[in-house]
Amino acid sequence: MKAEKREKGSPFRKIRVGMVVHAYYEKDARVRRYAESLAKLGHYVEVVALRAKGLPKHEIIEGVHLVRAPLDRKRGGTLRYIFEYFVFLLLSFWHLAKQTFRKRFDVVHVHNMPDFLVFSALVPKIFGSKVVLDVHDLMPEVYASKFHCSLNHPMIIPLRIQEIASHLFADRVIFATSIFQHLAVARGTCEKKDSLVVLNAPDTDLFDECKHPWKGPENPQEFRLLYLGTVSDRHGPDQLIRVLAKAKDRIPGIRLVLHPKLADGEGEPLAALERLARELGVEDRLDIRPSIDLREVPKVMSRSSVGTFTPHMDVHIDIALSLKVPEYVAMGLPIVTVNTKIMRTLFQEGEVLYFEDGDIETFANHLVFLYEHPAEGQAMARRAKRFLNEHSWDQEFANYRLALESLCGCSLLQQPADSKGPSPSEEHSRTLQTSSQTKAEKASSR
Repeated sequence: MKAEKREKGSPFRKIRVGMVVHAYYEKDARVRRYAESLAKLGHYVEVVALRAKGLPKHEIIEGVHLVRAPLDRKRGGTLRYIFEYFVFLLLSFWHLAKQTFRKRFDVVHVHNMPDFLVFSALVPKIFGSKVVLDVHDLMPEVYASKFHCSLNHPMIIPLRIQEIASHLFADRVIFATSIFQHLAVARGTCEKKDSLVVLNAPDTDLFDECKHPWKGPENPQEFRLLYLGTVSDRHGPDQLIRVLAKAKDRIPGIRLVLHPKLADGEGEPLAALERLARELGVEDRLDIRPSIDLREVPKVMSRSSVGTFTPHMDVHIDIALSLKVPEYVAMGLPIVTVNTKIMRTLFQEGEVLYFEDGDIETFANHLVFLYEHPAEGQAMARRAKRFLNEHSWDQEFANYRLALESLCGCSLLQQPADSKGPSPSEEHSRTLQTSSQTKAEKASSR
């Protein structure tokens, strides 16, 4: 994508931005980063999100005006997802329509999934608001992965149709990775000039190696693996259990600490994992602990020996970037990961160690190497910091801000009263954007 442009000398103006996300705002790091970064620049930001039990309908968090819809997220089958999506679409549509006749938003920024949530901005768009669709994940790939079917399966065709309609409706489409953008452009759902990439970047105020320096396990003889988050077959926690059995003779102190994230009624995947550990004779090396808050994660990571990313390969996993990987990088952990297209795109040789999905022998050999050569593991972690230098949140937000400036025809950065022309920070942001876009285009063409 070419750099966004607006007229030179465009005046600063405070804008009104409405955001819509079918998620709990408090738990969606990507949405919060956008909203709070805009609010810090003095702009009005209002977010329509789901409402968890016990939380108020209206709240201001870090300058962001939060409107919680009377809808709670519940796990269930396909029908439950469809019901939730459409109810939230109607609630968001009604709220945005009301706000349009009170005080119109300059921009309505809608986050998928689902893509068709972007049509909640129909009334604002009719009355002049610009519409941005933020594609966190490609819906056809996500559901092809969940249903274990191809992208041409009859169940996936409707998702491909709504993807095309949603992308065409938006004035700008943001993608979470350059591969997402490349696939969407190739499918004809949007043009490259009308899209941009904003990568998920870790919150370096939280994931700060200086604030939480690496300490290693409390027991110096222990070599600790870590698993955080959803326990499901597709996320591959079984590969960590299997590698315990494969590497235990060469790494006597190897151990897996697991902090699962489970909703009500989702205990079966965890029980299956415990059964597998017993079958392989490593139940004493599996340490299941309570789920933890995001702010506790850096401390837990600082006690780990290595960062791992072990999902089972499918059409979605191959192209989706888990935020856990950049967080491991920020915390200075060496990383062993399944060999995916997105990881090969973002990381260079010598920055992480790869193994093929299901190749537990190679996975174990990598862990043994890091166990026997800790200095080389530290050097590898330092080399991986290049990723953060090229994809910090400041750089990613600069891309987003300039896209909004192009849509609104104004500057979103307030210059000092005696300043003429672009401010140094604005020029720096432009340089960062051009550099990161060039790298993204090169990665997409590989």
